[in-house]
Amino acid sequence: MVNYKWALLFFVAFLTAATGCNRADLPEPLDSDPVFRLQGNLEGEGFDLAAGVEQYFMYTAFTPVNDGNFRSLSRLEELGCTTGCAPSWQFEFNGSLAAVDSFFAPGSISFIQPGSISVDTIYKLSLAARSNHSAGGSALSHEWSFFDGSTVNTATVEKEIPGPGLYEVELTTITEEDCLSYTRKNFSFASPLPGCEVDFYVDTTLIFDSIIVANYLPGSSQPELLLWQDSIPGEVISFLFPELEEPVTICLEGLFPQGCSAITCQTVILAQGASAGSVCSNAIEGGVVIETDSTVASGLSNGVVVRYVDELGNVYASDTGEQTGVVDFTIETVGPFEENSQGQATLELGIRFQCQLFDAQGQPWRQAEGNGTIAVAVPD
Repeated sequence: MVNYKWALLFFVAFLTAATGCNRADLPEPLDSDPVFRLQGNLEGEGFDLAAGVEQYFMYTAFTPVNDGNFRSLSRLEELGCTTGCAPSWQFEFNGSLAAVDSFFAPGSISFIQPGSISVDTIYKLSLAARSNHSAGGSALSHEWSFFDGSTVNTATVEKEIPGPGLYEVELTTITEEDCLSYTRKNFSFASPLPGCEVDFYVDTTLIFDSIIVANYLPGSSQPELLLWQDSIPGEVISFLFPELEEPVTICLEGLFPQGCSAITCQTVILAQGASAGSVCSNAIEGGVVIETDSTVASGLSNGVVVRYVDELGNVYASDTGEQTGVVDFTIETVGPFEENSQGQATLELGIRFQCQLFDAQGQPWRQAEGNGTIAVAVPD
């Protein structure tokens, strides 16, 4: 078998003697370094590289890694170059030590794929009931009623919502003295319809037969119409109860643009013969909460990675993005070869491949295809 490396060196020596050039400018390839060839194209841009020609060199290395696996790296690159180098190709093989013989055998090898991250976004209402009793009475119960007909009897509640839209929530609170209050509120999430709410306070410090009720509207959203019970419009209204014997519930409804409406109710209790009474009210606090649950799926870790390094040192690889479409890496022939410069056994592989190369950010760069003969280092 003709040793092409020594033939090349003999030619370089002859040329040096004839021209007087300094051979030390180009590091000499060692006898144990294989000389091979690769040709193909990058989306129509052809390449044809050979170790031992135009300063190209085939480097191989074998490294055991954790969990009984191995990494075998082959590089077809410019000999002795550190900066401003000619384009080069790399082939990295990863597999199980126990399966080296079957791994480097004629047939197809899978491309190593990057891991994927799936993000599950959860939207929910995180709400709390705020109750108030002017005489200090404790809240005895809360009942939430939701847009889907479900109910919950707790002071705080979380309710998952399916996504963008307008969601109606009702809260009924009973405090001591059977004082009942009610609030209906709409929450908007990523919807053209705004959320809406109304509120008011009751002044019980006035004379027995006159209760003044005025509305309080938090936020900047303004209703188109305010309606008290019995459809009485207005922002301020006076209720007269000359013979009040039972608790009275007063409700206010706000009608907002685009069809949104909200209601809140408060119960008024006046003691017989007294000039002041107690009021109970409730409110819904909280809003929409967005939670994300990320699941990381590990990619394919056994197989091959193809890398191309351009003249500027930019690296384009097959494993920084997901391979789709027609891809293939095939070992067509396998044969023994001499040890590399590290004393590791090597194999001569006839290969053929086609794949997508990606930049470092995972963006598609060019389709690559090639064929030829490379060397790989393997365990003894």
